[in-house]
Order: sequence, then structure tokens, then C-alpha cells
Amino acid sequence: MGKPTGFMEYKREVSVAEDPKKRIQHFNEFHEHLPKEKQRLQGARCMECGVPFCQSGMMICGMASGCPLHNLVPEWNDLVYTGNWQQAYNRLKKTNNFPEFTSRVCPALCEAACTCGLNGDPVSTKENEYAIIENAYSEGYAAAKPPVVSHHEERGRHLCHRYGYR
Repeated sequence: MGKPTGFMEYKREVSVAEDPKKRIQHFNEFHEHLPKEKQRLQGARCMECGVPFCQSGMMICGMASGCPLHNLVPEWNDLVYTGNWQQAYNRLKKTNNFPEFTSRVCPALCEAACTCGLNGDPVSTKENEYAIIENAYSEGYAAAKPPVVSHHEERGRHLCHRYGYR
């Protein structure tokens, strides 16, 4: 859990989007994201709500509620709050194979299901996920890891091509 009173002490903050008339002139990132310290405060807003609907990923009355990937949202929000970015990345990778693009295109059902959002603004979970993966790439622990091809696999591929198999 984040800070027990964090949802009362800190206001929700999210990235600011560049004006559409400016961003159509380039192909760069068009959100100005929060610095790490402000992002930590957003992680602090996650409360120990008892039943984390944000990670439930279930259908209620025909509507999706919570993360369909069953991301461990309260856990990595707490790790963001405490500054354990690498552990937050490891926790995120347990349930999400592609956080580098899900953090950009996800409709954030977790935020809609957030208990904190019942009487105020929900935790900025999508923003926290984005910060985790961007930090992981900048620190180097989310680098690409291509598979190692053994000599036997190379020989097998050569024989397949030689005899017309694909």
C-alpha cells in the first residue's frame, strides 16, 4: 500500500498533453510526464482498500471492471511510492508482457474501478505504469533480450531450407 493518508494529502496529477495543433507537426512524444518525485506522490495515493477492484479484471453487469491483465496495481503503486523502481518493474512484468505500449494505449479500467475514485479522484495508475516502464528502459533493466541460437538450431534451419521445409 502507499501512504495510508496519501489519497487525502496529495491531489491527483497526470501528464499534460501538448496542444493538438502543435503535435500534428511532429512524431515525438506529446505528453509531458511528471518528474520522479511527483510520480512517487501519486503512488502514495494508493490506499489499502481491502479489496483491490483495480486489479480484479472482471465483468460486472456486462461491463469490464478493473485490469483485464490482472496487474498487481496496489503492489507496484507502493513500490513507486517507496522508490523501488526496479522491483516495481519486476512486479509489472509478472502480469504484463508489453508494458511499454500498454502504458500508452490502455483505457485505464483500473482507474475507473479504483476505490479512491468513489469520493474523489482515482489513483493515476496508468501514469504510474508509464513511469515504471520508462524508468526501466532509461536505467537499462528493460533492455531487449534476444534468444541465443545454438549450433544445432542453426544446422536444423540450414537443412530445412535445403530440403524446402519452412
